[in-house]
Amino acid sequence: MLLVSRLKILVYETSDRSKEPSLPCKDTNMATYAICRIEKIKTWAELGMSALHTARERETPNANPSVKNVRLIGSVDNKELQALFKEKIGNQKIRSNAVLGIEMLLSASPQYFRPDNPSLAGVYEQERVDDFAAASTKWLLQKYSDRVVGAELHLDEATPHIHAYIVPLDHKGKLNARALINGRKKISELQDSFAAAVKHLGIERGIKGSRATHTAVKEYYASVLSNSLNLNLDQVLPQPAESQDAYAYREQVKETLQPTLNIINHQLSDRQRAIQEKQQMEQKALASERERQKLEQRVQNLQWTVELWKAEANLLRDLPLEEVAYHLGLHLDDKGKHRWFGHGHIINIQGSKFYDFAGEQRGGGGAIDLVMHVLDCNFRQAVVWLHDQVGESGMQRAVTHNARTQAQEIVLAEGAPQFVPPPSDESRWLAVRQYLTVKRKLPENLVNTLHSLGLVYADKRQNAVFLMRSLNGETTGAFLRGTHGEDNSFIGLAKGTKRTKGWFHLTMGGSITDPIQKAVLVKSPIDALSLAVLDQPQPERTLYLAVDSPRCLPVEFLSKIPRVIAAYDNDTAGNSTSEAIKEILPHTTRLKPKAKDWNEQLTQYGFFNRELQQNQAER
Repeated sequence: MLLVSRLKILVYETSDRSKEPSLPCKDTNMATYAICRIEKIKTWAELGMSALHTARERETPNANPSVKNVRLIGSVDNKELQALFKEKIGNQKIRSNAVLGIEMLLSASPQYFRPDNPSLAGVYEQERVDDFAAASTKWLLQKYSDRVVGAELHLDEATPHIHAYIVPLDHKGKLNARALINGRKKISELQDSFAAAVKHLGIERGIKGSRATHTAVKEYYASVLSNSLNLNLDQVLPQPAESQDAYAYREQVKETLQPTLNIINHQLSDRQRAIQEKQQMEQKALASERERQKLEQRVQNLQWTVELWKAEANLLRDLPLEEVAYHLGLHLDDKGKHRWFGHGHIINIQGSKFYDFAGEQRGGGGAIDLVMHVLDCNFRQAVVWLHDQVGESGMQRAVTHNARTQAQEIVLAEGAPQFVPPPSDESRWLAVRQYLTVKRKLPENLVNTLHSLGLVYADKRQNAVFLMRSLNGETTGAFLRGTHGEDNSFIGLAKGTKRTKGWFHLTMGGSITDPIQKAVLVKSPIDALSLAVLDQPQPERTLYLAVDSPRCLPVEFLSKIPRVIAAYDNDTAGNSTSEAIKEILPHTTRLKPKAKDWNEQLTQYGFFNRELQQNQAER
């Protein structure tokens, strides 16, 4: 028998099915867990007792003697098993506290072997047992090779399980159980490894770090034998009278046995209720443990993030000038707290700044400048010197800080570049307006209004220019659409456009003082105008915004709008863009044109599209 001390074996129920109620408890939501338990064997007597139990060479109270077990690897017979152990161990000296062997029990939750009724002990689906045995045997041989000297599949108890015997030899061939199973980490890794081997069967790894305890086999057998209700029919059945007929005797038996049967029925009802409550408690405990692990992982991720930020912040900080001065061979003046001298220099260091009072009397800032000044070298030579003196990371810090400092000085000196819109060519406007109103079917009054506001005009190449503005009205770029020729498909952005700072947009519906209640996102300015026309009359204040990619979304602004609609083309690209936007803004809904795009729908259906108004958004 497997004697369990620190690691206990989980036993579900006795295999004596006559004592088990058949409880229909199929639960497709019930998790199925891998079971991997180990027991150290420290004496030959313990090995012998274990082998007698595994090989069924002695009576096992909870085993069905009519069921035959299956040998998977080697032997589990007492004499043969001991001979195999001694052969593997050889002539090496065995310490008094050495672990001679490891007995391993491999199984799974009952619902894996009998998914329709996990409580029906001793029953299993043969294909599931075969798959489990094959996966477990493969794992044993791959992980322990010829150190596995025996393994047997037990089918005569409540739930199928495997007993395996392993000689704990290390890579040098010495008895060394610590190398295999010592400590919580190695035990956890063992559980991980076995769970991975049977994962394809739908069997999960148990909750890591769980402190759940399991009933020891020895304790379980003792409980079964001491608490079983034994009904001796010779003692409880009444003797029939000579003249008593069968019906009268039946009534007498019922009267005699019914009180005892009532007790048993009540006990079974209580047991069923207790099992259900236990399962509910286990599910709650598992859910709580999973949530705890998620929070623990989140804390770990936050710690890693903080460490990363610290590393990045450290990389942005310059090397301390005192450290650079030391490596340059300068000496700290005892009389001057911040003064370093040497090589003809008298250098005062204050934070990231230095000033040389000797010679030319000049100053500077940063590690790179100090090296160049003292060694009288150029930038490249200073970088090589720092790499040699303070290593890769120190050199990177100095160079990064130097580049950042210079970049900041450039930004302050130059200022942000201002976008200059393409010049308007009014002589080309008539052709552009005809393109927008005749070919694209946009209302003439709308086009004229936008032109009068300077939001749409023609450039010297007869492109339709749609000004892009920030939501505050600042011009940040221009979208160009070719109109010259029959099949002109040119689209582009004017040079210098800040495409993430502004968009072509217009607001319609409601009152001009009303807050925006709805934002409709489309691919292009022409689609924005087309949908704005199709969408009228619009009772609520609506913003039509041309956003060609999720990368340039005004996320903060849109997150405050009650309704956001992704109205992109009716194709794969449009669907992909809409899904990406919904990931960023979860309250976004999808609206598809019946045609390929909104302008094509406008040209096909005209200004009024009642069906569009009725089916406003497709989620």
